[in-house]
Amino acid sequence: MIRFISLRSARLVAASILAFAPAASAATFHFEGKVGERIDANVRNWLCRAPVANPAMLEMFALRDRLPPPNLVDWAGEFVGKYLISGVQAMRMSDDPCLRATLSNVVDRLIALQAEDGYLGPWPQKDRLLGHWDLWGHYHVILGLLLWNESTGDARALAAAQRAADLACKIYLDGKRSVLDAGSHEMNMSSLHGFALLYQKTREPRYLALCEKIISELPKAGDYLNTGLQGVEFFKTPRPRWESLHALQGLAEMWRITGDERYKRAFLHHRASIRRFDVHNSGSFSSGEQATGNAFKEEAIETCCTIAWAAMMIDALAITGDPRIADDLELTFYNAICAAQHPSGDWWTYDTPMNGRRTASQHTIVFQARPGSPELNCCSVNGPRGLGMLSEWAVMDISNRLTLNYLGPMTFSNIVRVTGNYPFEDAVRIETKSALAIRIPGWATNAQVVVNQSRARQQAVDTYFQAAAGDRIELKLNFPTWYAAGEREQAGRVSLYRGPLLLAYDQKHNPFDDAGIPTVDLNRLEVTAKPGDWLIADLPDLRLCDFANAGASGTYYRTWLRATNFPVASPP
Repeated sequence: MIRFISLRSARLVAASILAFAPAASAATFHFEGKVGERIDANVRNWLCRAPVANPAMLEMFALRDRLPPPNLVDWAGEFVGKYLISGVQAMRMSDDPCLRATLSNVVDRLIALQAEDGYLGPWPQKDRLLGHWDLWGHYHVILGLLLWNESTGDARALAAAQRAADLACKIYLDGKRSVLDAGSHEMNMSSLHGFALLYQKTREPRYLALCEKIISELPKAGDYLNTGLQGVEFFKTPRPRWESLHALQGLAEMWRITGDERYKRAFLHHRASIRRFDVHNSGSFSSGEQATGNAFKEEAIETCCTIAWAAMMIDALAITGDPRIADDLELTFYNAICAAQHPSGDWWTYDTPMNGRRTASQHTIVFQARPGSPELNCCSVNGPRGLGMLSEWAVMDISNRLTLNYLGPMTFSNIVRVTGNYPFEDAVRIETKSALAIRIPGWATNAQVVVNQSRARQQAVDTYFQAAAGDRIELKLNFPTWYAAGEREQAGRVSLYRGPLLLAYDQKHNPFDDAGIPTVDLNRLEVTAKPGDWLIADLPDLRLCDFANAGASGTYYRTWLRATNFPVASPP
């Protein structure tokens, strides 16, 4: 496991049992600084143009019963749903009229292409919801339509989602067919999450009955509930692929619906297991698209896998209120997610390796594209969700007290205003019109807090500082340089961090190539930081940059660096 060693060694039930809850759907965010630039670039250079530049996202639905038969990847039905999820989340953070108009057109066309029986996929009538990854595709479409309905009040979107779910109920509740019969269990059984969310929205008993049927069949597939209760590590479960994380989210929703603690225990166990054994130094998840128990392995780290991991962490943060999970979300956001997006906003990666080169997903997984839609693939439509999910964890709510997890410059619904240049500079200023709990990161061992210009006081890490309405807060976080020590394939190496930012060697900033990278002396971690694309950090013989921009120009980069003078381990 990677040890992040710092300088310190139904929603029916949810209102009463959730630690945190997402801010109200009507809440608005305005993110500034470098992150605001990334969000704007994503809206302008991808979300607003993607449906026009890649029309097969929707037209594959129109051609499902035409000749020749569709030649699609099994998961093609997910593309429009993933795009819609990302777009609606982005709409909470952008007032660009192009975005809303584009999403409205996508929803209109999607609803128009729904079959009379409620089918919302790209496969011929004889195959509808019976195989491929069709239930999985419907899960993403249902979630996208639910978010659009919640954001706009569009009743047609909710009705379309229900018609699709009703078809699934007709096939898998009214008949003798098992969800297992659909195959691709990690994917199709993850529809549990979508049906649970739809039940909470509508309280339609059949949707809950379908959830219960899927859970009854899980022991013959991923067995996530039993393995979680038995303490089996996630990478040792029968189905440790990344898609299973969405089924785990379904368990979290079942706890919210029923209050049954078994669902919560299983979900939180698997979240902790993934964190211990399968989260890489960038906060990303998966090796070769699944959990392996080895976070040091240099296999493909798929963007979709990291998005699923971030979504799971948001659920875990809501359930527990644990600020350490917010620390993990921050690590994943600034590093894995921002590195998966090219700074231009034009493209997303499929694989964002710890060491190597960054490549556009439309090059790496071009086999997923369709004629006339060269950029269409799972990661190009799903990656933007990593930015959009900021609207779900940056500010959360508990008992009429807002909780601030994100410390970068932003405005939240004219209630909370954060200024400064975090995470590049360590001073954060916060003004709030509401009672506000403010996260103090775990690495900020020398954090100081000033309230209304009073004397500075030391603040414990991994806590929430409690501010009152009308307070003006100043945080001085005193960024440390810290490291994670490598094991297995990365033994004898370290990853260096400044605050929440992973640092990387990049050919662009150094006259020597990979073989010439000097060994890092852990007794001489004097880092001089200055502005760069995001950040430049100079060691005595080596220039590093932030991982989010490393390799963005096509150069080779490395985050695991040879090191010497490791501290002697303390005796047990």
